[in-house]
Amino acid sequence: MTSKHIQGGYVEHTGPRIEIDVSYQLAEYRQLLHEVIAMDMVARNEHLNRTSPWNWPIVQSVVLAVVVPPIFAWKMLRVGRCAFVFSAAGISRTSRGRTAFRTWHQVKHVQRLQAAYLIELIEGGAMPIPVREMDTEQHQQFERLLASVPVVILEPAH
Repeated sequence: MTSKHIQGGYVEHTGPRIEIDVSYQLAEYRQLLHEVIAMDMVARNEHLNRTSPWNWPIVQSVVLAVVVPPIFAWKMLRVGRCAFVFSAAGISRTSRGRTAFRTWHQVKHVQRLQAAYLIELIEGGAMPIPVREMDTEQHQQFERLLASVPVVILEPAH
C-alpha cells in the first residue's frame, strides 16, 4: 500500500489502482467545452435559439478560437501536467508537487464525453481525464471502478 501525505493527513489507496499521467491539449479542451455546453442545454431542456448570436455556429467558433486559448494557457501555467491515482477510496491528483484527494462521495457526477471523462466535484470544479492517456486495460479498469462507486454517470448528448 502506498500512502501520500496530503495537507496534514494520510490517504491510503488500497486495492486495485489506476495511475495515469495527464498532459492536457488545447484541441481536446475546446472539444470538452463544446460537449459540456451541449449536455448542459439538454439537461436544462433548452432548445437552440438561433436568434441569439451566441448560438450562431460562427460566433461559437470565434469564441472557442479566441477566448479559450488564453484561458487554457492560464490553466496550464497554474496546473500543468497531472498525475492521477484512482481507487475505490477516491481520486488523488498531484500537480506542481501538491496532491489533492477526493473521495467518491465528494464527486457530483462523472460525464462520459467523446474523448474524456469529466469528473465534477460537489464543491465545484472539475477534473477532465482524457481517454487517450489510458491504455485499454486502464480504460476497462476505470469503467469497472466507476460501476462500483457511488457516482452518477452522465452520457453524452446525441
